Amino acid sequence: MKLHKGRIFVESEFNQGSCFTILLPVQELDKSLFTDTSMVLEHDLAYLPNQTQKNTSGSNSSTRDARKPTVLLVEDNDDFRFYIKDNLKEAFNIIEADNGKKGWQKALAQHPNLVVSDISMPEMNGIDLCLKIRNDSRTSHIPVILLTALTGEEQQIKGLETGATDYMTKPFNFEILLSKIKNILSQQEYMRKTYQKQVDAKPTEMHVDSPDKLFIKKVLLLIDNNIANPNFSVEELSDDMCVSRYTLYKKILMMTGKTPNELVRQMRLKRAAQLLETGHLTISQIGHKVGFKSQKYFVKAFKAEFDTIPSRYAERVHSVDGQ
Repeated sequence: MKLHKGRIFVESEFNQGSCFTILLPVQELDKSLFTDTSMVLEHDLAYLPNQTQKNTSGSNSSTRDARKPTVLLVEDNDDFRFYIKDNLKEAFNIIEADNGKKGWQKALAQHPNLVVSDISMPEMNGIDLCLKIRNDSRTSHIPVILLTALTGEEQQIKGLETGATDYMTKPFNFEILLSKIKNILSQQEYMRKTYQKQVDAKPTEMHVDSPDKLFIKKVLLLIDNNIANPNFSVEELSDDMCVSRYTLYKKILMMTGKTPNELVRQMRLKRAAQLLETGHLTISQIGHKVGFKSQKYFVKAFKAEFDTIPSRYAERVHSVDGQ
């Protein structure tokens, strides 16, 4: 606000919320407030370098097509990066970075579906970038394709040992790269559906070892341990997982097809169904035991999940047992 000579006000009411008002001098700009170097007028944009114009157009995340997967392209050669982007942009949203350090920052901030990275780059090379992506719980699920001009087998082995999903040497047939990306994303989608089936069937019985599976196993265990707590929130879950809410949202959605809130609600309802099958508790007691403050909402949510109200579900189960 200080840099733009603006003003900011806040009106706040306890337990109701806050309203922030921002005033910027843009309609009738007082040029005397700014130095020549701190002000860029609209007609000056035509004379900015091409890269600046590209950035002002918001060609990265602000114009993403939600129907397309997002690919982070990390390549320090501007011409080669443009070539790959130009060939991929019809099928994917493209995020660009010209070195590994910027690529890592964008992987954290924008959570792409896949990363294509050169190996030889300034600031941070592709090997180190891949290691960072693999060893961080926020990004470990993101597949990485490494590119290099070096053709030796030792270099390829080193690249794959970092956890890279695939490896390509330059020059390469672009159609092969496109095919590899599509195949990897297709496998990722298949894995997501597999996770979803396992979560639907056995929410707390996933005995697995990979980082992604350990992540979802810990999520399910935390939900299970807090299933009777009506105040257990996504914020608390993200804190317990030591990740941001956005990272938690992306990883759970990718693995289960559900948002964190939907997953917590489904786990509560699955436990409610188990308790109904025992026949030892009333519907009101069960609703309270699985973290629903309102019995009315519990019945509504249960019907949405199982297509029947709790009492009829219990009757159906017990009539089958009786037969």
